[in-house]
Order: sequence, then C-alpha cells, then structure tokens
Amino acid sequence: MRHLDTDSLDSLEGHIKKGETFRFRCHKELGCFNRCCRNLNLFLSPYDVLRLKQGLGISAGEFIDQYTDAVLRKGKHLPELLLRMNDDEEATCSFLSEEGCTAYPFRPDTCRTFPAEHGIYYDENGKKERVLFLRPPTFCEGIHETRELTLESWQKDQEAETHNAMNELWGEVEALFATDPWGAEGAGGKRAKMAFMAAYNVDAFRAFLFESSFLKRCKIKSDLKMRLKRDDVAVMKFGFEWIKLFLYGIPSKMMQMKK
Repeated sequence: MRHLDTDSLDSLEGHIKKGETFRFRCHKELGCFNRCCRNLNLFLSPYDVLRLKQGLGISAGEFIDQYTDAVLRKGKHLPELLLRMNDDEEATCSFLSEEGCTAYPFRPDTCRTFPAEHGIYYDENGKKERVLFLRPPTFCEGIHETRELTLESWQKDQEAETHNAMNELWGEVEALFATDPWGAEGAGGKRAKMAFMAAYNVDAFRAFLFESSFLKRCKIKSDLKMRLKRDDVAVMKFGFEWIKLFLYGIPSKMMQMKK
C-alpha cells in the first residue's frame, strides 16, 4: 500500500474515482491464467506474513526462513521481506500449481487486489483517503471481461478490508523508518533485529513478551495480556506500538513503563 505525495490525484495514471467502475474477472479459461504469478518482486507486509504462516500451519520464523529473503532497499532503514521465487526458468511463485494458487485463501495483499493497487492519499489538512489504481500488465485478459466493479465492490469481493486496515497501520510505522533510528549501531544491530521481529515475527515477539523480563518492566492491562497470549493480530498491533514507543518515543495507550 503506497503513501502518495501529490497535489492532485487526477494527475496519477489509473486512478479510479469513487463511483467509477472497471472491468475484471480472472478464471482458468483465460489465456493469461497464472502468467502474473511468475518473475515477481513481491514484497510482503507483516500482515501478509501472518496470514501465510497461519494458512500454511507453520511458525512465522519458519515461513520467513523457507519462503522469503530480507532486503534493505535504498532510503529504507528496516529490512523488508521479499517472497522467494522458485529456482526455475520462469521464476514461478512457490505457491503456484497448474490449477492455480495453492495459497489463495491467505494470499498476499498484492495478489488479492490485482490488477489494482491500493494507496493512501493525504490532503493538505492531513485527512487520509483510501484510493485505488487500475494498473494491469499488458498481457492481462481479465480486464476485457464483462463484470463491472467499483473500488468498494472489489474490496468486498476480495475480502480485502482487514488486509487494508492492517497495512494502513503498518504504513504509519513504516513511514517512521524514513529517518534512521539506529545511529552508529546500524541496521544490523540489536535494536534493528528487535524491531524486525516485532514487525514480522509474531511468534518470536510473543515469546519475548512472556518469556523475557518485559512484563516486569512494562505495565499492560490484563485483558490485553490475555489477547496477546492467543491472538496473532493483537500481537502484531502491539508490536507496531512497541516500535513507535521504544524507537521513536511515541506514547502508547497499550503499554507504560513501570517506574
């Protein structure tokens, strides 16, 4: 999900305004079926990782080790996770079969919203608006189908609301990493590794919360503590707040350091 710095949405190619429609339907009879699942640079959000590890029935750490590569892009100060492609001639997605996507119910947000792309636009008053861009590859035949969709109906059709909401929360955290919080320690230091864990590895971060001295040093409400023991999404949201507080000093309603 992109954060847009522009004076005019109308100037951005492919922007779909509220009430406008576009056509798209993907199915096996299309000549391009599964072609979009090859040779990808598909970056995963923390919520993508959470859904994929749950769907595969493995831990977040196992998913990260088996299916991703961590990369540090220019201008970023926290590594991101890139979905690892198969080592074959077409660099196919690890979850692609002849019948389609084997991870379809818990597929990443980029795949879920294809051939559209979501973004967040901030006006001059700081008010944010969720926007949608239609940017299909040239080979896509699905855009010539007869089914008409709006931004809202496409989001509902793809069950994308929770993904969008979680990615917006992550986007607020990710934007903070436009500045370097590490100093001389660098992006390979202990604090950076902790932040990466808090963002992407809910299982390891939960273990940190309950098996380290964290709860002796930090006060959280008992009902939240119970949710953190069983709810991966609650752990992820708490991790985002942890990053804001401990790296950037942004106060959190979820936790307070004990005096």
